Amino acid sequence: MSAQALLSIAIVEGLVLGLVILTIVGHAWWLASSDRSLARRIRTGRKLMLATLEGPIDPDVIERLRRLGRRTQIRLFAEIAPSLEGAERATLRDLAAQLGIAARAERRCRSRFWWRRLYATRVLTLVDGGDEVMPRMIKDPHQLVRTQVAEWAALHPAPSMLLALVGLLDDQKRIARFAVQDTLLRIGRPAVPALLHSLAAMSPVGIASGLTVAARLGDAELLPLSLSFVDHPVAAVRAATADALGAIGGADAVAVLLGLLADPAAEVRRAATRGLGRLEHWASAAALLPLLGDPTWPVRRETALALTAMGAPGSLILRTALRGSDRFAADIAAQALGLQAERA
Repeated sequence: MSAQALLSIAIVEGLVLGLVILTIVGHAWWLASSDRSLARRIRTGRKLMLATLEGPIDPDVIERLRRLGRRTQIRLFAEIAPSLEGAERATLRDLAAQLGIAARAERRCRSRFWWRRLYATRVLTLVDGGDEVMPRMIKDPHQLVRTQVAEWAALHPAPSMLLALVGLLDDQKRIARFAVQDTLLRIGRPAVPALLHSLAAMSPVGIASGLTVAARLGDAELLPLSLSFVDHPVAAVRAATADALGAIGGADAVAVLLGLLADPAAEVRRAATRGLGRLEHWASAAALLPLLGDPTWPVRRETALALTAMGAPGSLILRTALRGSDRFAADIAAQALGLQAERA
């Protein structure tokens, strides 16, 4: 190859390299400029929104916020809304309505693309809007949309919404069930009537999910409902029942928990011992002695923890097991007593 050809190739490669470097530098400059512009808009919008919260909404402020662009508006709401409540949150909701944010999100809830519906429900949760459209979205075909609506419902616990939420405890998607459980626990006591109304008609999955909520609420009004599932054919339901009874307490609950210590399913025996330990029912300590030698390690561990929680009567049972001939029972008793000694 001639020297002239090599020189031409070098020149071309140099030009290509120069263009690549120029492109990279130009893109970096554009990103930095864009970030600075966004930061200025955010600062301006933040001042405008905070000033609006202190008094009536000025139409001039609405127009200035509108000029910032939709994405900047959403970022501002995401930044400010979580820290507001009461009258200030109501003002922010009115501001979102005047900017058209809520109306646009409600229209996008009708999209055939689930990700657009998800974004719309997140926006409506953020601006506290969608009173009419969001309850209908609780039956959306996509689990992430249903999950988002469940989060929205925590601030809108109307009786009809609560019934719809409890119905989602029967959802086949675990993530949706977990979101509903979290929402019901955030709502608290007002969720009890909906649980009482709907739980018995659900599938085993829904019943177990509802009883998990009952266990966290610990409301005495849920005791009769929990007792009704003691003989359920599905072990997961009986285990959830034991957890609920251990949280609610009472003589009837203790009697049932003692009976469940002999359940054929290990998860039920474990839940029953956990419930007695949670109640610190020292009179049941002797009944727990056989379970220290249970064939399954989780049951043995839970039994030792329950006896530890029962104080002196439980320690006496542990020492009895330590001197016995059952190696399983002696081993777990030694571990529990050693843990007690370390804590002392």
